[in-house]
Amino acid sequence: MRPQQLTFETIKESVREKTTEQNRAYFGKDFIVVTNNKHLLSPMLLQNSPVTLQYTMLGFVSTGEAVFTVNLLENRLHQGHMVVLNRETIYQLEKCSDNFTFDILILSDELMGILFPEKEPDLLDRLSAAVIPFHAAEMDIAFSLIDTLLKILHLHPGNESSVYDMIRAIIRFADGIRQSVNEREAYILSHEQEIFNSFLKLVNMNASKERNLSFYADCLCVTRNYLSIVISRFSGVTAKKWIERAVIMEAKALLKFSSLSILEIAYQLNFPNDSFFNKYFKRIVGVTPMRYRKS
Repeated sequence: MRPQQLTFETIKESVREKTTEQNRAYFGKDFIVVTNNKHLLSPMLLQNSPVTLQYTMLGFVSTGEAVFTVNLLENRLHQGHMVVLNRETIYQLEKCSDNFTFDILILSDELMGILFPEKEPDLLDRLSAAVIPFHAAEMDIAFSLIDTLLKILHLHPGNESSVYDMIRAIIRFADGIRQSVNEREAYILSHEQEIFNSFLKLVNMNASKERNLSFYADCLCVTRNYLSIVISRFSGVTAKKWIERAVIMEAKALLKFSSLSILEIAYQLNFPNDSFFNKYFKRIVGVTPMRYRKS
């Protein structure tokens, strides 16, 4: 049995094994805090196949650069950026520089339910932006909040209420920065970009079941031809290619990290049978699903 998802417990043990005295860290039942994190996650996540995350991670970058893909979009991460990886996102780390370091806060699904029992901040939406730029002063505050959280944990580890309040404060602070960035950038959003953003969200949510462009055009209340023209002109990639990317990324994750048979994966991705799925996958990837699984 190969896990389809990278769970909180799996990443917790992986990080614990790689943590050294150079890292200030705390491993709680439902959360992890690690500072000066250098390549702690890379050996597990730096691979040719995407993984589906089953936890939430906030990272605050202090040095270096990294490139990763979340929900089809390539993201470049460097000093002064915060990265948010939400549960149920399909994630793939492409590369990172030797000096890439960041402070991380990893939270289990159970803890998220405790922290925000009614409504989570927009920052934690699966389709929210993965990378958020901070000003230097804002990043200093973020590092200070992480430092304060660690001090509370080491001085009063049993003070659950204060710990949870601090974690909420960090998340709400980050969400405030996200909102400010969105407001600053809102005025430059063109109508075509709005259509593209909406299209990509729909693709991420529906591509495993819907591969017909007409479905997305109907959802956006535009014609099929108009949507095709806008997506190609704005992104340089056809709408069909975006849909294929989503289907293939989901297929790769299932092939590498689930025990489902090829036929079961075909049905899960709404193909009529495994023959159709095989032809579709090989046309785009260049190898059959079985060969990809064995590679």
